[in-house]
Amino acid sequence: MPLSFTDLAGDDQASPRHRTLAELLAAGSLSRAQLARATGLAPSTMTALVRSLRDEGVVVEVGPAASHDDDRRRSGPRGTALAINPDRVVAVGVDYGFRNVRVLVCDLFARALALRQARLPEGYSREEGLNAGAVLVREAVEASGVKPDAIVGAGVALPGPIDTLEQRVVQSEILAGWGGTTAEDFSRVFGVPVLIENDANLAALGEHNWGAARGHATTIIVKFHSGIGAGLIANHQLVTGAHGGAGEIGHTTVDPRGAVCRCGKRGCLDTVAAVPAILDALRHRHVNIGVGALLDLLGDGDPGAHRVVADAAALVGQAVGAACLLAAPDSVVVVGAMARAGEAALGPIRDAVERAAIPQVDNIPTVTRGALGDKHTALGAVALALRHRGWLPIRASRAVAVPPAAHDERRASV
Repeated sequence: MPLSFTDLAGDDQASPRHRTLAELLAAGSLSRAQLARATGLAPSTMTALVRSLRDEGVVVEVGPAASHDDDRRRSGPRGTALAINPDRVVAVGVDYGFRNVRVLVCDLFARALALRQARLPEGYSREEGLNAGAVLVREAVEASGVKPDAIVGAGVALPGPIDTLEQRVVQSEILAGWGGTTAEDFSRVFGVPVLIENDANLAALGEHNWGAARGHATTIIVKFHSGIGAGLIANHQLVTGAHGGAGEIGHTTVDPRGAVCRCGKRGCLDTVAAVPAILDALRHRHVNIGVGALLDLLGDGDPGAHRVVADAAALVGQAVGAACLLAAPDSVVVVGAMARAGEAALGPIRDAVERAAIPQVDNIPTVTRGALGDKHTALGAVALALRHRGWLPIRASRAVAVPPAAHDERRASV
């Protein structure tokens, strides 16, 4: 059975061991003195407990302790920081896109231990996706050098509706042929316990814990990519639909007589504002245009590229603005390919959100770009696995390291 937080800390939440490890988990790292003040334990008791936890290999020293508010009123050295041993807790994040799959292996602090990714054929089948993911998981785990018993599980992000309660893919044309696929199907081929979730929801979880939404209680994350999705964090909790379909703003109707969407509806936001629609609108002038070339055109100030992107982003902003009236978020974070367009996309979204807000009400959310590069969804999948075993506190972590980008985002494939 994968290691859970209570396996290490014990079931008694009032015990000194549980309280100490819970404080370390929430803060990332603390000195002995900081731990004693946070838990209310006597310094001598904390010293003995920390010695025992170090002897067990549960906690390790990680350098000088960071200064907290209470420390500013005290003199003397801050002491050595302690943290839960990150080698004891490892999670895998798997991110399926429409044409690729990425696998990220991280420790407890979201530090990347290994990354593997592969291109998939367009419209890849369930079997192709499962097999490709299984190969990459094995390669990434082997490359990370972690012990198998340190892996607490894997999160899997999929670009379609997921029944979170039943842990199965909902039958739809968005993931044709994947309907009925369960988390257990992934577990069987990956060799580790798996949870599955919609990709936009996991992008939200990643940015909330370790990215641009960290510190915000309520955030809408917009994935402006090959499809357009949204994830909602409300009071530090990921909001998911009971039977799939949550956050699918790309399938809101913007033109009842428009083109038929891959979901089967007509005139969805995806058909006019997602990346494929943006590229199609420019192909009469740029035959082989891709995302990298589009970003170059924007950087060069090409008026046609700016017009098409602004129109698409304004439509996305209208949908987001309507969602903001319902959820009242502190912030809106944009991720995905079009987030790399910067203000060319963020500006029209911000303007639309402001126009949708109730006049004279001072609660307009900020609109910013995500901070995790192209790893937002994979890191969200890591967070999903950690959270399930109790290794992710509800409040956002304050002591994590964001994995460096593996390649230039401007040239990343969609």
